[in-house]
Amino acid sequence: MIPTFGNTATVSEVVAALRSFGAAIVTNAANSDLMQVVAAELRSGFDECALEEQSAFDGGRTNRFNQVLRASPGAAKLIEHEWVVAVADEILLPHCANYTVGSMTAIEILPGEDGQALHRDDTIYPIDLAGMELQIGVMWAINDFTAENGATRVVPGSHRYLRSWHLPSLGEWLPAEMPNGSALFYLGSTWHGGGPNHSRSSRIGLINTYCLGWLRQESNQYFENPPSIAKQFSPSLRALLGYTPHGSGDDEIGTFVGECDGWLDKPPRAAWRDERGQVGGEDNVTEQVGS
Repeated sequence: MIPTFGNTATVSEVVAALRSFGAAIVTNAANSDLMQVVAAELRSGFDECALEEQSAFDGGRTNRFNQVLRASPGAAKLIEHEWVVAVADEILLPHCANYTVGSMTAIEILPGEDGQALHRDDTIYPIDLAGMELQIGVMWAINDFTAENGATRVVPGSHRYLRSWHLPSLGEWLPAEMPNGSALFYLGSTWHGGGPNHSRSSRIGLINTYCLGWLRQESNQYFENPPSIAKQFSPSLRALLGYTPHGSGDDEIGTFVGECDGWLDKPPRAAWRDERGQVGGEDNVTEQVGS
């Protein structure tokens, strides 16, 4: 069974399970009312894409699209959710000054779909460093995930295998069964994939990945959410989308990576820079945007 926690668990418990198992579930991280809102907002996107992304990898009976925030304003609460930020902080911040959204994908697995090929999400980056996670994935259950309707399959412990040396036993997978409003956290190095849908209804999920801030995003968020749209978001969400330089910007420490005179925010949270030794402590923290 995938380690599963209620929304009153501590972040340290979830992170410990994630590092040990490669995945962890937090149930009822968001309320069902929000899930209903997001499901309704995503409907038009699913209907418009109408299986356009069919492929051997994506599946012939799976709807998916990437411009999530244009279709679903409510999804913003999931992308910058407190559980997401808290867990991602622990996994990613030891290796970067701040991290960004790598991709956002709404996925609807229709009845009759076969199981997706098991894979790692971090294979888009041609490096494999033991002990360094390049990204983390968060799959939100917009409706209930069951073994019958295509719950995401996870290969336990598979994050321990360097892809250039070993291949885990891909037959040893477990379904991420969870009620709507739950979040499945998994490491970018963890083998996983969508399950087959043997039920009579769709399985709807929202998968968001978060990558180290010095890596290129898998999906260009400046195209998906250009400034005309992103200016409507909170400073913290804009930062997650990449509308912030990577670094401190303090002249005593060094310039921002990606600094320019254009439309950028300063990193909105001091915790992204202090107490972890990336760029210094409290003396070097710049004022939060909007404070």
